[in-house]
Order: sequence, then structure tokens, then C-alpha cells
Amino acid sequence: MKKLKPIIIIIIIILIAALGLYFGYRYSRSKKTADVVAISSSAMDGYWGDTIQSYGDVTSEKSQTAYIASGTEIVSVNVAAGDHVNEGDVLMVVKKETQDINGKTLQLEKAAHNLKVEQLKLQRLENTTPIPEYMHSQEVYHDTDYLAAKGYVASEDITIDGLDYHAGDIVVLYTYNVTGEVTGTTYLYPGFNDNGGNYKEIEDESKTSNIKSYVENNGDKFSIEEEHDTYSWLASILYLDGETQKIVGEDTFDIEGKQTHGGKPTGLTPSQLKTEIDTQTMSVKKLDLEYRKLENELEVMKNTTDSGQIIAKVSGTVSKVQNKDNYNNTQPFIVVSATDEYFISGSIGEFYLGKVNVGDTVSVTSWENGVSAEAVITEISDSPSNDQNFYNGSGNSNSSNYAFKASFDRNSGIEIGTAVDITITPGDQEASGLYIPSYFVRKDSSGNYVMKMGDNNSLKKEYVKVGKTLWGSMVEIKSGITIEDYLAFPYGNGAMEGITCKIVDYIE
Repeated sequence: MKKLKPIIIIIIIILIAALGLYFGYRYSRSKKTADVVAISSSAMDGYWGDTIQSYGDVTSEKSQTAYIASGTEIVSVNVAAGDHVNEGDVLMVVKKETQDINGKTLQLEKAAHNLKVEQLKLQRLENTTPIPEYMHSQEVYHDTDYLAAKGYVASEDITIDGLDYHAGDIVVLYTYNVTGEVTGTTYLYPGFNDNGGNYKEIEDESKTSNIKSYVENNGDKFSIEEEHDTYSWLASILYLDGETQKIVGEDTFDIEGKQTHGGKPTGLTPSQLKTEIDTQTMSVKKLDLEYRKLENELEVMKNTTDSGQIIAKVSGTVSKVQNKDNYNNTQPFIVVSATDEYFISGSIGEFYLGKVNVGDTVSVTSWENGVSAEAVITEISDSPSNDQNFYNGSGNSNSSNYAFKASFDRNSGIEIGTAVDITITPGDQEASGLYIPSYFVRKDSSGNYVMKMGDNNSLKKEYVKVGKTLWGSMVEIKSGITIEDYLAFPYGNGAMEGITCKIVDYIE
């Protein structure tokens, strides 16, 4: 019975310690909180799919548009808006000598160069592979066994510089760092050994020098005792895609902490890349239309007669004419149209060819006054466009573009010569459901999940069914959560089920 008492006491102590750890853990968790945000603040509900973006300017099947370059002196204007003219009629007269054809030619060449440069920038952006929208890092440590200390122990009784050491006394002690470098040397007076004793360092440099020499020359009189230790060091930092959890980069370090390789992905995230592409696309649009305006101005100059007459090239109605004493040279000075039907030309990538058809409706928005109109596609080319400077449609930059025409009524309020944005929504797309930022979704062996606020205001793991990824940064949620739920960032405290949730406006 007496032999069992110590065992029972040990068991009781272990149980008390375990309970203490458990309640301590529970208490610690009760003090933790997880920030959660409303899905509605960052999600999309009812996304309708991709749209095709293009641009162009308005024209007519038979029309004449004339831009008058600044500096050109107008002598007379012979027509007014609404007048009918015949081909060959004199529309207006300018002073031929004020038309700087050479200067306009150089201007056009410069505009063509600038346009090409901006198009190449856009092409590079479109061909850029983005880095993950969100990355998280994971540190990897390695353990290294190393010699931490080495002692020279007298194997027999010896005398060094008047000091009498007995067998077993430690004479000199070396300490090392993890790279093998000596970090300390200690010479000891007799009387200190593995069992303890009198530990006293020798500070007399003359004696330490003699002891060092003696040890080096009489190695057979000493045994060496080594002490090893384990050094844990940062060997690498892994960078993981927040959506797929795949490793996308790695920084590596040597045992001294110096970086040996920098592999953290750099560049633009999908959302940043989209912003850059949108901005660069707008720049290309403006330069493209400026180039075509200059091209028209040069054409008008070349077709002006020696006496300064600008002649009608089509029979039709003057739909626009500006005041010669106060005109805007960024817009056509005069427009003659032979028909009431206006149209725009744009392009679509080959990826969309099967999704867009003759008869489909497109949206047209004027750059000049913001007026929108609906146009109907009347024609889609059977062969790729060779024009690299105009009507670029959205889609894969490496795919071919196919030109299309869409007609609309002249009474829409958008004039010939006006620059317009063109938007097409392919008709075979259905409304999708809920899209949330992909960094809210993690994956384990059971599937994809999010960390959401439960009914009792505590954090819980909720498995979700996901669909397609949008723009590389949003993921479709088909089931599991609704737009009314609150989510935590699923790392750190946000990955701990059961802790209290704290609603915030956004997560840092």
C-alpha cells in the first residue's frame, strides 16, 4: 500500500496540471476576438457576366467629315445645317497658304509614333501575368546541431607555470557560435572539474599565454570534452497564394541570416492590373482618335483646291456646320450625310465570335455629351482585322480581332464624327450568384471553407461550394453563405473556431 501512495500522488498532480492547462487555454481563448466584416461590403451579388468593350467614332455609309486645323483662315462658309448639297458643290473656302501641310504631316507622324508606344504599353500590360491578389507568408525553420563548447581536461596530474592541476581538472574552455567561430576562451585555476569545484578564471595574460602554449604542445596529456547544442534558424519564407494555397515564391537565408535568394513575387495583383489596363486603354483611345483627327485634317488640306475651295464629295444633307468665327477644332467643322442611318464600327476578339451575332443590340455612349443610344449589329467580318491602330476589342490580347458595324438612328443625339464607347453584353450569359474576395476562402481535405460569425456571435468554420473565379480576385459562392453573413480573414485569430467575433468596417 505504501508503494502505491507516491503513484497516486503523481497521478493527482498530473490531473491538476492538465486541468490548469485546459482552463488556462479556455481563458486565453475567451480573451481573443476575431474581426469580422459584412460580406455585403466587398461582395458582388447578381453578377451578369463579362461585357465586351470597344470604341470608335460615328459615321454614315455615305458621309463626309471635315476637320479644320487650327491656324487655317476661313474665308467663307457656303452652306448651313439642313442644306442639301450635291457632289462637287463648294462647301467652304479657306486661304490655301494658311494650311501647313508639311507641319501637319510631321504632326501626324509624331502622333502615330506616340500611339504605337502607348499601344505597346497596353499590350505588355495585357500579356502581364499578375501576382496573387492576396499572399500570406510561412516561415520555415531548420534545426542545426553544432559544437557549443569544448573543454581540455587534464588526463593526469600536471603543473603549468606553477599551477598544479589534478587529473580531471578543466584547464581551458572554448565556446563557439553556430558557424564554428570561437566566441570565448576561459583559462581556469586548478580545482574545477565536471563535478563542480572551485571555478575561477585566470586573468593574468602571462599565465594564460603559457597555458595556451602548454596545451597546444602536450595534447596527449589532455582529454577533450565537447558540448553540443541545437540552433533553430530561419531557412526560408514561403509565399502562398491566398486562394489556392500553392507556393508562389520563396526567400531563402543562410544560417547567419543573410538572404541567399529573393523569390517573393512582385508585380501587379489582378485588381491593380485591371486598373492599369483600363487607364492605359483610355490613353490609347484618346491618342487613337487624335491620330484620326489629324489624319482627316491632312486629308482636307490635300483635297483643298489651289483656290482654297473645299468640295463636297457626296450628295446629301449638311448635318453639322460650325461658326467660322468661333469653332472647336477638336470636332468636325462640317458634316455631310447622304443617309439618316448612322453607324459605328468596333471589334470583338475571336473568343466572342460565337457569342455575338448580327441583330444583337449594343450600347453606344458619346464621349462628347454622355448621350447613350442603342445600336443594332448589322455586320460582323468573316476575317480578322489587319488594322492594329483602331477599334480594339476587349479579350485576349493575343487573339485576333474581328470588325463589326452597328447602326442607330441619327435622332439619338450623337453626331457623326463623335467618339463613342461601345459595350456589348453577350446574349448567352446568365446571371450568376454571389462573388466574394478569394482571400476569404481556404481549403482543407474536406473542401473549401470560410470562417463566419455564427448565431451565438462566435467564429465557426463553414464549408462552401465555389464556382468560377472572376478577375483572379473574386470567387463565386454557390452555397454555404449568403450576402447577409459576416466573415473573418481565415488566418491568425480568424482561423480559431469558437472565439468571440467583433464586427468592424474593414479588416486591416
